[in-house]
Amino acid sequence: MIAQGQGQRTCPKTELNQFCQRCCKRPVTKQDIVYVTNRFDNQYQAIVKLNCLAGQEYAGHLTSNAKDAEKSAAQQAMMAYAAEIEAMPMKEPGKKKAPQTPEQIEAKKARALADDGVNPAITPKTKLNSLCMKIAKRYLQKGETIYESLKVAGGYQATVKLAALPGEWAGRAWAGEVCSTKQKAEQSAAEIALNQVSTDPELAAEAAIPKGKGKGKGK
Repeated sequence: MIAQGQGQRTCPKTELNQFCQRCCKRPVTKQDIVYVTNRFDNQYQAIVKLNCLAGQEYAGHLTSNAKDAEKSAAQQAMMAYAAEIEAMPMKEPGKKKAPQTPEQIEAKKARALADDGVNPAITPKTKLNSLCMKIAKRYLQKGETIYESLKVAGGYQATVKLAALPGEWAGRAWAGEVCSTKQKAEQSAAEIALNQVSTDPELAAEAAIPKGKGKGKGK
């Protein structure tokens, strides 16, 4: 792992920032790594979206506060990239970073302004994940939301299955539109599933019921 030493350990969020900077070979902005935290009763779960790394998303474990939830999400992302981190060359000690040119500074400002007021982590996949947790009244286990992408004529098409949903919904699959990349294909499938699940009267009513009072699927 990056910057692991004896005694004091670097925060997972800091480690993730350092890893992304080394991958992108530039400083990361607040739009490159975005955290979205959901609250369930007195517990929190965060999702981190790495816009600088093809928009990959990682969900952390339930924690007692929002700060630890973000750290958990960052840790899950670091675990996913463990092989890449291990293969990275060690940084040369004492080597100073070259100062940014005026053009680089302006480009950085432009990136920050491009999505001003918009949270790029609020995607169909994160919305669908949050809705499923509200319906199931718990955080999702690994393998309960399954995306499968196939290369087809014109690009990629993805399907999504939501095993955490109750009854026959758990066995359904939603297919998205054909898109140019796997990531966009998965977002398309998530959007179609989200539209159908959120407009179903029974599931919508279940999602609105506080944890501990609905049917859900339980633990």
